[in-house]
Amino acid sequence: MNMNVEFSNISEAQAKALEDLFAVWNLLATKQKGRWTAFFADGSTTFKPIIKVDGKDPERFLGDIGPRWNKINKDTEEEDEVYFLDYERIESVLNGRNDQNQDIEQENSGDES
Repeated sequence: MNMNVEFSNISEAQAKALEDLFAVWNLLATKQKGRWTAFFADGSTTFKPIIKVDGKDPERFLGDIGPRWNKINKDTEEEDEVYFLDYERIESVLNGRNDQNQDIEQENSGDES
């Protein structure tokens, strides 16, 4: 599957940070390693991107993949609210849905193979 993502209305620093994040994803794939990665998106200040995915506004995946919001302590006493999104959990939901669709198709066709 291919997906084209276009960002506009971002600063040079935001663009560099996003590009660095994408480079780290490529590095992790090359090294065959897994890590949580993060990007701080502060919509209360200058981060006001306009994002298109395959030419359309992005949509959230609202399937049940467990908790997404959490709080963490970084280097300070203050807690930061974070949003964790695990594509492996989405994959499990999608595979379950595909399995259910296949079961329904088999029931309707009478094929038990």
